[in-house]
Amino acid sequence: MKMDMQRRILTTICQMYYEQNLTQQQIANKTGLTRMKISRSLQKAKDMGIVRIIIDYSGLYLELESEINSKYQLKETIIVDSSMNNDMKNQVASTAAYYLESNLTKNSTIAIGWGSTMSRVSNFIQDMSNMKLLFSPIIGGHGKSELDMHATTISSNLAKKTGCNSLSLLAPALVKSKKEKELLMDDTHIKEVINQTKRADYALFSLGSPLVKDSSLSKSGYLSDDGLKQLKDEGAVCDIVSIAFLNKDGNICCKNITDRSVGISESDLKNIPLKICIVEGEEKHDAVKVALKAGYINVLITDKDTAKFLVQ
Repeated sequence: MKMDMQRRILTTICQMYYEQNLTQQQIANKTGLTRMKISRSLQKAKDMGIVRIIIDYSGLYLELESEINSKYQLKETIIVDSSMNNDMKNQVASTAAYYLESNLTKNSTIAIGWGSTMSRVSNFIQDMSNMKLLFSPIIGGHGKSELDMHATTISSNLAKKTGCNSLSLLAPALVKSKKEKELLMDDTHIKEVINQTKRADYALFSLGSPLVKDSSLSKSGYLSDDGLKQLKDEGAVCDIVSIAFLNKDGNICCKNITDRSVGISESDLKNIPLKICIVEGEEKHDAVKVALKAGYINVLITDKDTAKFLVQ
């Protein structure tokens, strides 16, 4: 009988706390018990199984994230649920925006890549003006594609949305010759922007699959038909901000193309302390795997199907 009464009292306290959302002090006032007694009663109710806390992990893939972190020696993996019917590019971009809001430190410089997924991050990011951030493009960019895909435009859009600052790299992504690149890289403004990007604390970028039909690279106008043919001939499966192309073994290829890119080098990118890669879609599976193996990524934000592919 005593146990039944104790259970009744504990259940009543739990009902007021968990269902009526009363504070422990309010419950103490109503029952005439001390606040300390209410706190102990709530703990006792958990111990007796009167209250059971169930964490809903649906949409979360903690074990899979941990497996990827271990396999590829990553700092963090965030898997976006791809079972929903929402636009996956938007889901990955919004997750990236939230990651930046939660993890960037004050007065940081963020090196910014280019591409269609990257262009959406600014749609979701919130005001961060108190952080005094600087967004700086990894590579130049003029081409026939929409301007919002280029690194300078993305940097500018992120700065506007966050209330922070950005730099502009007013140069093509790729030029016709190494000599032309050397002349551009001698320009004081271009040199200053590239040097600032080299010193970035974070990098945020996506990956391309250069051989896929209608890839961002083929739409960009950065490469001639001969350049696109060379990517195919040398087996390029991964485009890292168009400053490095990797083959299926993770080795750098198409060096004479990237020797003409105006921006930081692939080694400069590797030296940035925290490299955040956002990537989604089946066509990017091989690209992300080789980039991970080659050590270009510390933090991966991706969809569930890509994550499963990475641990096969």
